[in-house]
Amino acid sequence: MALCAGEGVVPSAESGASSRATAVDRPALYTAAERDGFLRRADELALHRETPWLTLLHVADAIGGQRSRVDDVRFFLAPDGKGDPAAELRADLLAFFAAVVPGTAHAAERFPGRLEWLAERLGLDRERLPMPRCAELEGALTTLAARQITLVFPAAYMGTPASLFGHTLITVQGAGSSALLSKAINYAAVTTETNGVLFAFKGIFGLYPGYYSMLPYYQKVQEYADLDQRDLWEYRLALDAGEIRRLLLHVWELRGIASRYFFFDENCSYNLLFLLDAARPGQRLSARTGGWVIPLDTVRLVADAGLVASVTCRPSRATRVRALAAALPGRLQEAAVGLARGTQAPATVAGEPPAQQAAVLDLAGEYLQALRGRQEVAQAAYQPRLHAILAARSALTAPPVTIPEDHARPDAGHRSGRLSLGGGVLAGQAFAELGVRPAYHELLDRADGYLPGAQVVFAEATLRWYSGDGVELERFEAIRLRSYAARDRFFQPIAWGFGTGFAREHAADGSDRAYGFLDGGAGGAWRLGADGLGYALLAADVRLGEFDHSHAIGAGPEIGAVLPITSRWRLHPHGRWIGYGLGDIGTAWEVGIDSRLDLAANAGLTLSWTYRDAWDEATTSISAGALVNF
Repeated sequence: MALCAGEGVVPSAESGASSRATAVDRPALYTAAERDGFLRRADELALHRETPWLTLLHVADAIGGQRSRVDDVRFFLAPDGKGDPAAELRADLLAFFAAVVPGTAHAAERFPGRLEWLAERLGLDRERLPMPRCAELEGALTTLAARQITLVFPAAYMGTPASLFGHTLITVQGAGSSALLSKAINYAAVTTETNGVLFAFKGIFGLYPGYYSMLPYYQKVQEYADLDQRDLWEYRLALDAGEIRRLLLHVWELRGIASRYFFFDENCSYNLLFLLDAARPGQRLSARTGGWVIPLDTVRLVADAGLVASVTCRPSRATRVRALAAALPGRLQEAAVGLARGTQAPATVAGEPPAQQAAVLDLAGEYLQALRGRQEVAQAAYQPRLHAILAARSALTAPPVTIPEDHARPDAGHRSGRLSLGGGVLAGQAFAELGVRPAYHELLDRADGYLPGAQVVFAEATLRWYSGDGVELERFEAIRLRSYAARDRFFQPIAWGFGTGFAREHAADGSDRAYGFLDGGAGGAWRLGADGLGYALLAADVRLGEFDHSHAIGAGPEIGAVLPITSRWRLHPHGRWIGYGLGDIGTAWEVGIDSRLDLAANAGLTLSWTYRDAWDEATTSISAGALVNF
């Protein structure tokens, strides 16, 4: 059972003919009068308003009424089917009663999910229709023998804009096959764009077509877990055989059907929810999303709906390497690195106890495969090197080293939205403050279930009220990204940050100036103790606004650390110095410390102190507040 983008939904004349039953031993076809009776019955029952029908059409609330989220005209048989579910239902029913035209795909072949639901609701005898069923589809379902549906969440990946919030896909496992041999159902934008900024821009404004696809799951495991080094969390769903069939029938209907892909709402996760809604009509998961759709939130939505039967983790190659390394002293970790990089031979660890030899060889094998996945080892060197490691390992009787699953489930982490309320004093002037953050995670948030050292903040707005003044927008973070993956002897990622938005800079005399900013930097990050993290960057800053020359552009160092004092209390000391050499000439530097105390999984207290000197105007700010995630 395969899906493909583009054309290819129309079977050949030969395959179409083979799927059509002959008139031998079949009851008489419905008459025109009987057909009209079913049409009247559908109107009387108002089937076009029922949730299963709206789900099959991907109908959602929109400005001016309900409209389908599908943009491809081939998904509709009525000219106005996208915005008129009643017209589409009538057109589909007429098409199911229509005669078979050789060489043309019949409606029963194109929309088996709609046919099956209408037949059940109206009591249609399928054998009295011109095409009772699609033999090609039924053959594919028999071959697949689907017995298990799993929702897969590849963890967030900071390497590309499309993966900042993670991803979701669905796997279909057949009877007697392993999970790796499952089929993966995926929805994604189709593009050859390699420029990350341009991809993000087009994705935000729906300038890419999105398609459903089906491919072997092991290919996605290789892509995510091995190449991108992302853990895969597998949520086995509690769907029965009938629900699995309904899901697959709807997948068949979406073959080659395009819709506009929107990065923040009509994305991979949102469109997969329609498949789960088709499987279990009435739950309307797709209608429970807000103005933005984050993959992790949809995982929680599915779990809260009682659809999850069990959860397992498929750790990435990088996770396995780090877990194996944690059990070895530094000198044996270095030995494993030497084995993987070809600077040492397996015989160099022959003097170690068998259990440690096995652990070193296991680590070396995993690390070598990680290097190959990152294209850091040529194939010609990879094969003999891996063979030597595996041959040495097979000579040992020590059992394989187990990798502990000591990291939290993604859906067990904090909620992505945040509301905060607080107050403080800036340059001797008191203020009250209200903050709203739609998404997603920052450095001081609880790390459980999130990518360590990563921050993705989207559309965070902070409003302030100063005594004697009105409410004003203090700061708006359109987007703030930080990727502070720690460097070690195995992996040396570049730490980087990027942000853009609006801010106000205050002077000691109570005046302020507003400006737009674009900043970023690159450097390194390192572990501090078991769970701490330190970072150092060379940063650049561009400010446009109320300056003498309307702008200021500069660069300088930025340092900081995230320090867990207890499991609930974390500190973030930080400092930055920027020398501006273009536009307004001058310097701006600051030091500060932010503190977070968790009261519960989605509630906490904050306390911050900052000393800032910008263009020889020094100010001190102290603030405190409370926050809740939603």
